[in-house]
Amino acid sequence: MMIRSLLIVMMLAAATDASDASVWDRALASPADEAAKKAYDAALADGDTATMTSTLQSASPQAKIEAVRRAEAAYRAAAEARPRESEPYFRIGNLVYQTYFECEQALTILCDPVYATPKRAEIVIDAWDEFERRVPLDPRVGEILLRRAILNTKLVNGLPTDHARLESAARDYRAAIDRSDGLLGTRGDEQLLGNLAETLMMLNQLDDAIATYLQAVTVGAARVSTVYGLAVALDRNGEGEQALRRIQGQGEIGLESFTTEFMRQAVFFVPAGESHYYFALANEAFGNDGAALGYWNLYLASGAHPEFQPRAREHVEQLRKRHVRPAPPPPFRDDPN
Repeated sequence: MMIRSLLIVMMLAAATDASDASVWDRALASPADEAAKKAYDAALADGDTATMTSTLQSASPQAKIEAVRRAEAAYRAAAEARPRESEPYFRIGNLVYQTYFECEQALTILCDPVYATPKRAEIVIDAWDEFERRVPLDPRVGEILLRRAILNTKLVNGLPTDHARLESAARDYRAAIDRSDGLLGTRGDEQLLGNLAETLMMLNQLDDAIATYLQAVTVGAARVSTVYGLAVALDRNGEGEQALRRIQGQGEIGLESFTTEFMRQAVFFVPAGESHYYFALANEAFGNDGAALGYWNLYLASGAHPEFQPRAREHVEQLRKRHVRPAPPPPFRDDPN
């Protein structure tokens, strides 16, 4: 979707800040308040200047990174000067997100996996959390929900913090769906519902995940990856035959399309190894039993989602009973993300 440029966002926000203080507010302010407001305004201005520097195409990657660092430090100084203000946190989140994570509308050349680190994702999430905590009714909260949900999901890596990350993502997806009120269009609705369903499956809420997937595939022309997600949820819920039929309904061209999406990183799976379940089930659906067994073995070896590994072992045992031999591991056996 089209995202407003950071500069426009900041100009509008600055105008809002300037109009907030009335003559009477200034008259009633203490000297300490006046000093804090002056420091706050100066720090915001310094942050904006450094932000604009970070977007200069002529600057080197290191110069851009340094400008982003200065901008973030300035915004944090503004937040320290006036702790109740929300604007510095919104700008920190936007700055780091649009620098390192907004690849389609990247304002710099830093949109690369080497820069989009978990630590930077946490900075964005924490900043936007602080922003929402201070102004939950600000309409800009609606703009960050999907991005924050995806960042939380990408931080899932098999640690005890995963559950809280997924719960946060699910809340944001639900809030985005509630706010959309049907205005996102079928593709947007399908993405939100599909992502929510995937999150619910990772939380082992399979009945809710299946119901949400079914909503996603009925709002419009569902992507193959959404149908495959439904199939995986069905299989994990003990509905294997229906799962295979869902995949077969997409045809072998569907498997090719899913593979292409995966290789282009148009879809991602967490934790590492989760994608093997999808490819195992899909190959099994089309009778590619050797490849399926290879993928099942890779899934089990990855340790991804222990709660679903017993079901994967059932598939392995069924294939071994038919004396199927695993095919050589595919060239993209590791998640590209």
